[in-house]
Amino acid sequence: MTIHTDVDRDWKDRVSAQALKQIRDLDLSLDPESFELWYAFFAGRHKALTEAVDALLAAKPRPTSHDIAELYEQVLFPTKAATRIHAIGAEVQSQSSRLIDVIAEASDASQGYQCRLSDAAPRLAGGLSDGGAATIVDDLLRWTIEMRATNALLVDRLGNAAAQVRDLQHQLDQVRLESMTDPLTDVGNRKFFETSLARLIAAGEAGGPLSLLIVDLDNFKQFNDRHGHVVGDDVLRLAAATIKHSCRRDDVVCRFGGDEFAIILPGTALREALLIGENIRTAIAARELHRRSTHESLGRLLISIGSAELRRGEAVEEFVERADHWMYAAKQASRSRLSLDTEGKARQPVVTHPTILWHDSYACGEPTIDAQHRELFDLANVVLGREIETLGAAKLAELVDLLIGRVVDHFAYEESVLEATGYDELALHRLEHDHLLLRARQLRDGMLAGGQSLGELREFLVNSVIIGHMLHDDRRFFPLFDGGSMAA
Repeated sequence: MTIHTDVDRDWKDRVSAQALKQIRDLDLSLDPESFELWYAFFAGRHKALTEAVDALLAAKPRPTSHDIAELYEQVLFPTKAATRIHAIGAEVQSQSSRLIDVIAEASDASQGYQCRLSDAAPRLAGGLSDGGAATIVDDLLRWTIEMRATNALLVDRLGNAAAQVRDLQHQLDQVRLESMTDPLTDVGNRKFFETSLARLIAAGEAGGPLSLLIVDLDNFKQFNDRHGHVVGDDVLRLAAATIKHSCRRDDVVCRFGGDEFAIILPGTALREALLIGENIRTAIAARELHRRSTHESLGRLLISIGSAELRRGEAVEEFVERADHWMYAAKQASRSRLSLDTEGKARQPVVTHPTILWHDSYACGEPTIDAQHRELFDLANVVLGREIETLGAAKLAELVDLLIGRVVDHFAYEESVLEATGYDELALHRLEHDHLLLRARQLRDGMLAGGQSLGELREFLVNSVIIGHMLHDDRRFFPLFDGGSMAA
């Protein structure tokens, strides 16, 4: 029996107070994992954790909640899981030894029975008096009954031991699953994300596409501070459940750390990944938040999403960093936010739309083509923006015609440059241009006639023109140019 003294309680209270003060001083989210980590740190009984925290604070005096969650996953959580796995493993070993003992007893009993039968066989074959034969038959009957009883006992013991081993194996599988699961949101944790990503990259080395989405809850810290961490935890659970529901069966959903989630999309190219990301964004924005106790409306949760498709030969760290970079770029563009007014009440969120962000890697090296591509990115973002939805039919037609006109001019210039270089696939490229222009005009006419929606035009512009053609088909001629000069 453990006796808890007042000294023990005072010490625990002091350690708890230190942990809470550290969380406040560093402006971190107060969640069970963060409190457990700082409690263990100030308790001073976990050497590896102490060294890891000291190293983190030396490199980054004000770590983020993401840093703390990552440290918990790397240092503290594996220790807890390893302790349970070791205990269950020891019990499995003990039960396995019992199984071996039962099997050995069964073997000994069987051998003894066989020896008795072997001894009795010559006596029966040699001929015996009626009394002698009766004695041997009685012995055989008694031995058989004893063997049957022994077998029944051994079978029962064997069944019990096997059942216990199966139960322990189930517990072991459960612990291993828990070691890969985020306890708050019930999706994969950071460790599961890393192992799954490495496995899927290795499996897709034959050439299949693989994309990644990084999702961040906008203004979640302010929301947490305003409404409390209990409500904040509920929001994280809701976000995780909505993301899982919006994804496909083979997609891997993980809590990346803090209020970030990562979704690995196997067999998925970037254009499809963007559609999945948009489904996630709209599904989360559609969920109005309420406080359970009072049913008070807390507004709607908005998110920022970054996406990337794995490049051939790209390192895992670079792949994740690219997706994370685009998530922060989306956040800086203020495309999706939960805004709070001065009284702390959630405003009705505006309808937001994805932004196509230019990156230097999209440049081919021919200055005019690159400038035209950037201009088309800007025009596409106007079409994707909320303001366009307030335009009348005439103004909308004018804007769409402007966009199509710029695309026509760009295609004509691009074809002339490619013809001058002797580009082998020029005929195919012209056909691609003609097809895109025909489809754009059909959508424009259908939209103005009321037969097609602005959303269809947006989807075509993003997936077919920008992603499908400019960021995919055009890359075939990139080797022709180098730093703005045509290659010989």
